[in-house]
Formats: sequence, C-alpha cells, structure tokens
Amino acid sequence: MRAFAISIVLGATAALAGTTDDAIPDARYLDYAAGFAPYTAFVTGLEAGDRRVYYATGVAIADRWVLTAAHVASEAGTCLVVVNDQNIRIEAIFVHHEWQPGRMGLNDIALLRTATPVGLAWYPPLCDGGETEGDLCQIAGFGITGRISTGYTTADAKLRAGTNTITRLEGGVIVCLISRGSSPLEYGIAPGDSGGPLFVGGKLAGINSFTMADRGPLKSRAGEETGHTRVSLHREWITGIIGGD
Repeated sequence: MRAFAISIVLGATAALAGTTDDAIPDARYLDYAAGFAPYTAFVTGLEAGDRRVYYATGVAIADRWVLTAAHVASEAGTCLVVVNDQNIRIEAIFVHHEWQPGRMGLNDIALLRTATPVGLAWYPPLCDGGETEGDLCQIAGFGITGRISTGYTTADAKLRAGTNTITRLEGGVIVCLISRGSSPLEYGIAPGDSGGPLFVGGKLAGINSFTMADRGPLKSRAGEETGHTRVSLHREWITGIIGGD
C-alpha cells in the first residue's frame, strides 16, 4: 500500500527546509535560496488568541495575494505570512472549491489575500502548461531539513532551495523523484515545505503538496516521490479571484 504524507509542521516548532544531497555543502542550498527569498512566504496558521498551530510555505504572486496549498490554508482559522521582510496578516482565505482532504495533490491550492500590500516590484509569472517529463525544476520552502540519505532531521528556520527533475505528470500533479545526483542541486520537499513554489523555465509551475512511497515511514529520503499541484490547471481559478488586484 502506498504511503502519503502532507508537508506542514504542526505545533509550535519551527518549520524549516527540505532534504539535500549529501555530497553538496548545505551552504549552497542556503545561497541558492536567496534568489527566491523576496517572494517566498513563511506561513503561520493561527487559531483563537493568535495561537500558532502550524508552519508552512507560500509564494507571493501579486501585491495582495499569496498562493499556497489548500491543506495549509484549511488547517487554521486565519494565517500570518512573513514575506518581503514584513509580517502581514491575512484578511481572506480562498480554498479551491474542488479540493477534498485526503486526495493528495488534486486541487490542493489556495489563495491568501493580505491585509496590506506585499510591495514587491516583480512577482513570478504563472506557468501556462508547458511543463513536461524530464524538465529541470527549482523548488523552495521552509521545510525541515536533512540529508537525502537519512531524511529530514533538523529545524533551523532557514529558507532553502534546490533542483529536481519532473518524473511524470499524473493528472493534476507534478511528480518528482528524490535521488542523489540526479539534478545539479537535488532537493526533496519535507514537512513545512507545503505551499511553496516549484518553478520550470522561470514560471511558477507547481505548489508543494505531499511526499509518497510504496511504504513508510516517509522521511523525504532517496527513493521517495514528491507531489506538486499543477498551477497551469488552475490559472483561470486564480485569475478569476484576484482579477486586476
């Protein structure tokens, strides 16, 4: 039976960033992440009394809008995001109307409307559907970190980014295989990375959703696969909500 795991961090511990190739210094992943930092959001789920219930990731796509995973946005009453060096409240949450809990990756997408502008001069463009098997992709997130050989182990609250290769497109999901040395800066998503971006050719092609394998336990190790919700299939839904905002 195939095992699945979503990638948020529950409770009041820090959510950090994905598993990395044992042969590559961690500093390279930290340095690479600097290019994604302006628009990659640290998402905190809040309940009554501003109690923090989880941490995950998002990506700013417009001045008042952050894109994330539906299972991230649905886990709490409201959210707070840290993006572009600002702490910003979320004033409205839009979870995709066809998302169903437990159906991994399918319509696992949500929009967060910020109470104040993010204030970036540039936002990543949405992919138009040109992604395909074999494409090199770039992934970023605030997920728990560790090495691919052993799985995630460490929380240090730092954004990391790396690369992977699209193994296949499975319906509404981009699937990547975690495997040492298969891409220049191999990276696998881990708890806390949910909602973060996957880019192909400079465009936002996927939203980090889950990991899977033929059997557990899942630790974002070599041989596991990662699932990312395809943004191109939801462009109409996204633009219909944000309009010209």
